[in-house]
Amino acid sequence: MLIDEGAGRRERVLGRTTFLRTERGVLVTAHLRGTQRERCSRCLGEMELPLRLEIEEEFFASVDAKTGARQAAPEDPEVFRIDAKHTLDLGDAVRQHWTTAVPMQPLCRPDCRGLCPRCGRDLNQDTCSCPPEDDDERWSALRQIVSKQEGS
Repeated sequence: MLIDEGAGRRERVLGRTTFLRTERGVLVTAHLRGTQRERCSRCLGEMELPLRLEIEEEFFASVDAKTGARQAAPEDPEVFRIDAKHTLDLGDAVRQHWTTAVPMQPLCRPDCRGLCPRCGRDLNQDTCSCPPEDDDERWSALRQIVSKQEGS
């Protein structure tokens, strides 16, 4: 399955899906995985972000399968529906779960050092020769505590 992530980006999603008929529709359970191209929030480097999704959603029929009569809409307007042609489209459910699974600040690795705020050099690749920032006296007490703990 391909999901559309906007801006012309499409991501491939693979996995296993089961469908269970319920009184009002179909219960879909899916165990999916995929990767999405992202930029690290610290160093701005491109990265492949692996994602795993566990989805359990009930899709409600919009028409009765036997008679073709229109079914009453569920109280919640945000539920997933099976269309009048009996087509159950997982695309929107997968897209919604995928979007919420992507971290707000993805990191290429947990110890990413990011970019130098002065020259913009990637500190993961190299150290820069920028002078240290001017010390703000408001932080001096905290620096003393940190120095004592590092000395212990």
